[in-house]
Amino acid sequence: MKLKLIICSTILFLIAVGFNALFNLNSFDKLYIESNVSKYRTIGDDLRRRIETGLQYGKTLQNYFGMENLLNETKQTIVGKLGGDSHSFGTSEAILEPADITLSIAELDGTILYSDNPERIRTRLPKTAVPGRSKEKPKAKNSPQDYVKDRNTYITTIPIQDGRDLPVGLISISFEEKQIKAFLENNYRESVKPILIISSIGLILLIGLLSIFTPADRNFQSGSKKRISLIVFLVISTVQISTSALSAYGFKQHFLEVNEENSRIRIENLKRDVEILIKRGFQLNRLYKMDGVLEKIVGTSPVLKDITLYDRNNQPLYRATTKRATDFQRSKNAYTEWVEATKPITDPGFHFTGELIQRGTAIGSISINTSKEILYRKIADIGIDSLTIIVISILFLVELLILIFKYIDWQQQAGNKNLSMPQYGVIRPAAFLLLFGIDISISFLPLHMETLYVPILGLSKDTIIGLPISVEFLLAGIAILISGIWLDRRGWHEPFLGGLLLAGLGVLYSWLAPDALHFIISRGVVGLGYGLAMMASQGFVITLTDGQNKARGLAHFFAGVYAGSICGGAAGAMLAERIGYSPVFLIGAVILFSVIAYALLFLRKAMRRPAGLGQLQQSLPSLGSKRVLHFLSNRAVLSLIFFSSLPASIAVVGFLNYFSPIYLNRIGASQSTIGQILMLYGICLIYVGPFISRYIDTSNDKRSYVFFGCILGSGALLTFQFMDGLVAAILAVLLLGLSSSFVLASQAVYAITLRVTQELGEGKAIGIFRSTSRIGQVLGPVIFSSAILAANVDRGLAYLGAAYLAAAVLFFLFTRERFKPALSKGDA
Repeated sequence: MKLKLIICSTILFLIAVGFNALFNLNSFDKLYIESNVSKYRTIGDDLRRRIETGLQYGKTLQNYFGMENLLNETKQTIVGKLGGDSHSFGTSEAILEPADITLSIAELDGTILYSDNPERIRTRLPKTAVPGRSKEKPKAKNSPQDYVKDRNTYITTIPIQDGRDLPVGLISISFEEKQIKAFLENNYRESVKPILIISSIGLILLIGLLSIFTPADRNFQSGSKKRISLIVFLVISTVQISTSALSAYGFKQHFLEVNEENSRIRIENLKRDVEILIKRGFQLNRLYKMDGVLEKIVGTSPVLKDITLYDRNNQPLYRATTKRATDFQRSKNAYTEWVEATKPITDPGFHFTGELIQRGTAIGSISINTSKEILYRKIADIGIDSLTIIVISILFLVELLILIFKYIDWQQQAGNKNLSMPQYGVIRPAAFLLLFGIDISISFLPLHMETLYVPILGLSKDTIIGLPISVEFLLAGIAILISGIWLDRRGWHEPFLGGLLLAGLGVLYSWLAPDALHFIISRGVVGLGYGLAMMASQGFVITLTDGQNKARGLAHFFAGVYAGSICGGAAGAMLAERIGYSPVFLIGAVILFSVIAYALLFLRKAMRRPAGLGQLQQSLPSLGSKRVLHFLSNRAVLSLIFFSSLPASIAVVGFLNYFSPIYLNRIGASQSTIGQILMLYGICLIYVGPFISRYIDTSNDKRSYVFFGCILGSGALLTFQFMDGLVAAILAVLLLGLSSSFVLASQAVYAITLRVTQELGEGKAIGIFRSTSRIGQVLGPVIFSSAILAANVDRGLAYLGAAYLAAAVLFFLFTRERFKPALSKGDA
């Protein structure tokens, strides 16, 4: 058994570390590409400045004499400085030839006016390369991306402005992908070596520790499992953190190298222009509007902090920062800038200089300071991405550890004809994978629908892009009602397996959906499968628990559910940013189909019809309309549904599934950032939910937990009354997570304590209750679309929060008599 545990742990180590390394390497791809493209843009900015100088002197873009010479000179600079760097790109095949690079000048609509490739003249740039002309949605809308990829070519465009600072055209620089591809491949090779070394050391350490601390016999007590889990967790986490830190350090070094190279190029270009003016007889301290020239250079690159031109005595003559431009000969209020320009150098790694030469003698110098804050922000972004990957890996690790121990228990019982019934915790890995596959698209579902948008029944666009979510939850609600009756009559396994099959087929259909209508239908199929499987999973827990551990069992179950939601949502967001939306659905379908295999392997023993079914069916009244009406007319049930369940489900689905991806996308958040913010919701449920459930189980006043959860939920929406933007969205998601930590376990347990629930049957009652909550989930996107349509989005959300708060108060008032002894018998 020790050998099997070591083998399973080794597989777990390879999966977790490999997952972490793969995402780390992929997450750096975009940053590396951006940094390499910035070299081309730096040279292109010089071309833009020279063209704009001509426009200021009366030339027009359509009839620009000497443009061909400018393009040829710029191309020679690109080829000379960037095209032949085989050392950086790892192979001589990566060297770009002149034919691999194309420089073009185009009008604002993309029509090419000039090009170093005559065949391109009078053709058009790809739509994706023309700002404001692309109808295709980027992988992360509004993300700061300065390039596009069209087939095997990278294209970066730079706007051209006339003397009135109005856009008149575009510079297009396109180059073959082979250089970028070779660089990434070389970077992978260089990065994999230390990752393999660290991973090998970690694996040897893991095997050694397990060999020492794993019991030799077949009995794995609770203490042994905890010790083994701690060893596996610490070793794998340490390896993941080490490899992530190493990757971040590698990017930092690359960024500094590119930053220095770009700064040197800018200094050389500016030095060339100033020395030309000096040769023509201009005095260095009499260069008219030189401060404006420097200001434009600083304005074209966010990495530049300031540029200063000094005389031979190192006194500043002209200076431009991100805030102002100064000509020290003309300005009377330049003392503060003079002090800044003459300060000692404190960051030599971000400071670059070049001498101005006249007849072999230095007559002055040019100084550039770049912003280290830009690097810190990028490193912070890398750190957040790495932390996200580690969190996903750890959550994935926890579920795999549970799976390993279930496998060991299954092996220990092999050959025993009287195998014991599985405990409720065995469903958790299945719940994890179920939600992973379903929620892998949660961060971009409305955004993908937006790419397929067509007018439907005169509805607004914001309402239509929420239809897939509404249809999914509508059919999920219907399926939950069916599943509740089904599992009461025939057991949990039939709706569970059928639901998994339907959900997998639905997600596969989403991948193949050619238009909006097909996509809406596909999400409906997903909803049917999800509703059946999800309710059946809860039925599994309810069947194997009693009144003493039911809330704990549900909390344990939902911990697996939201661990899967976290991993699926975050991983799906990062994948969508790299491979696009559609392929992510295919990955989700494969994961859902894998749950069927898990169920058949580990849950087979529990796949049986309820014990004493014949007697139970005879003893329980049929699900007639009178009993349903009696259940639904109970005041406690009505209050729970209309004043707690409905508002909570409207808020969670409307805000998380619909509003948040759209809102964050429109304020410029990347797809990965959206996924990371949505993670907060699930993290709260995993770590706060089980803690609160302990108190719910022992409390006689479960209503108060429901009420307090609703108060927190209303506070999430009211947040937008006091703040907005990214901070408000993060705080709102966090409060909704805390709210659901109280509400999810307490609502179900509160409903089960009602006498009408026992009379109707727990499965039927919970099925009806969950189905009614799905009505709120259906309405959520529709209601929150009104907030997006409102002139003031923040105020619209505040109104919804106020309505939620009022509903919470009504719930508290209408259920207060439930706890009086005189009314406890009839539940009011």
